[in-house]
Amino acid sequence: MTDDRDAFPQHVFDALGADPVAFEDRIGGMIRAVEKRPVDGPVTVMTSGASLLPTDSGERVELAVEVLDGQQGAALVALGIVCDDMATNRRVPPVGAPWRNSDPFLSGTGISAILVTPSRWGATFDEVRASDGSVLGHVRTLRLLTDSEAAYAGANGWDALVTAAGSVDALLDVTRGAVVSAPALPGNAPVFLSKLHAEHPPRWVTFTGGELQSVTGLESEEYMNDAANHEVWSVDSFLARFPWVAAFVREARPGQTGLFTDASGAYVLEDD
Repeated sequence: MTDDRDAFPQHVFDALGADPVAFEDRIGGMIRAVEKRPVDGPVTVMTSGASLLPTDSGERVELAVEVLDGQQGAALVALGIVCDDMATNRRVPPVGAPWRNSDPFLSGTGISAILVTPSRWGATFDEVRASDGSVLGHVRTLRLLTDSEAAYAGANGWDALVTAAGSVDALLDVTRGAVVSAPALPGNAPVFLSKLHAEHPPRWVTFTGGELQSVTGLESEEYMNDAANHEVWSVDSFLARFPWVAAFVREARPGQTGLFTDASGAYVLEDD
């Protein structure tokens, strides 16, 4: 049986039918990054060695990022972020679940999120196979997104984001403005709140991702522990009663809480 220890570096070398050009500096001091220039696709920066990082699941992956020529530095930053997470937390990035940062991680851009998706090339690029044809691991393609794009993809899926953008190539330029708006929380989504809202305005409003939670700040621990003191409204009903909360509901990311001190609509953001 053929030794498959070289399957990952050989796959990276052969990928896209283009010779690899290695970057001088290594990611984390140990993982090589190479540039590929396929005839029918964008500049692609790949790792060669990420598959050697131990993971709790045992999964082995190399990483790839598509960029416009001249933006290879952005690809290296993203690869460094994911490789560092793999090395520190012994995990591989999940497919289809956006990783969202509170601030852009590329200076001078709106790029603050990374999403792993299938590549444009299909299984011949995405799967690393042994000599007997079995799958040894994968090449995971990282997409560099704005926060609103990541929110849209999280709610509707990667294919829906590509459709909304017009093409996958419309999502390459890291200096772009967001191609979509963040999806609004549906008007019939639930708001869990205390009955004190009948007399007092919300002070802390939390967006969990699919619902809102609101307290007035006057609730005691004993009050909150009594289920009879809670009720459920719709987002539409909540905003009709407290319209100044609308901007937070429109802009919040999952896990964030808005602190309101008056009815001006101004709020202080608190991250979970």
